[in-house]
Amino acid sequence: MKMIEEKLLHFMMENITNMTEEWFDKVYTSGIGVYAQPKNSEAFVQLRAMNAKFNKAVTQSMLGSDMELVEWAESIASSRTRSATPLYDVIVNFSTFRSIYYAKIEQFIENHENEVTGKMVIGWVRIISRKFDEATQLVTQKYINDYEHIFSSQQETIIALGTPVIKVDEQLGIIPLVGEIDTYRASKLIESSLNKASEMELEYIILDLSGVPIIDTMVANQIFQLGESFNLLGISMIITGMRPEIAQTSISLGLDFSEMKTFAHLYQAINYIRNMKLVRNI
Repeated sequence: MKMIEEKLLHFMMENITNMTEEWFDKVYTSGIGVYAQPKNSEAFVQLRAMNAKFNKAVTQSMLGSDMELVEWAESIASSRTRSATPLYDVIVNFSTFRSIYYAKIEQFIENHENEVTGKMVIGWVRIISRKFDEATQLVTQKYINDYEHIFSSQQETIIALGTPVIKVDEQLGIIPLVGEIDTYRASKLIESSLNKASEMELEYIILDLSGVPIIDTMVANQIFQLGESFNLLGISMIITGMRPEIAQTSISLGLDFSEMKTFAHLYQAINYIRNMKLVRNI
């Protein structure tokens, strides 16, 4: 390494704190996430530390060492997704720091104008630009991956909560469906309700569709399969609240619900099951 490059690295390392403080004063926030926290908060103490770590990682990457840069990118992306900080805020603040970093290099060049050649400057700019671009790409990709994972987990939790099996008594459970049912939700319904009903040792399960405005052909077929699956487990499924549109969809598919009890209203199905129990106990 040339003497002037050693001086540059030393200069940049010496100014890590100064650059962090300058960035700290210019932090942008859209009003939510970690950047929206008070500047005297613990969150900003961590922000300072993370920025200083990035500063050091970029500077050291000029020597060809990218390990710390990759570690920083993964850490910052995970932190921002956990705090629900918009990716736009992350990129804007990243761009702000890039400008600060370049300004500090410009200051070094002015202080050593007799030692620095144009070729050196072009080489430094290329290296630093590449490192900033790589860091931006790493953070963005990791952020998107983490966000998709969180979103997927939340979606599954919402679906699970949205398709509860309510135990009415020792033998009877109800699945009250509300809202639109797509193929994905229907598949999760089959998976979760079969497990829950089996764990509850139910004999009857009522699938109430009164809160479902419409279903497509694929979902109608999955509901039919759900009834067949319950039957294999020794659980009788009764459907209530089926709208005419849903019935027509089932007929057009050739689905035979004739062996499955259906009622217009939930209370009718409950009365039917209670009467069945009375007859069985006589």
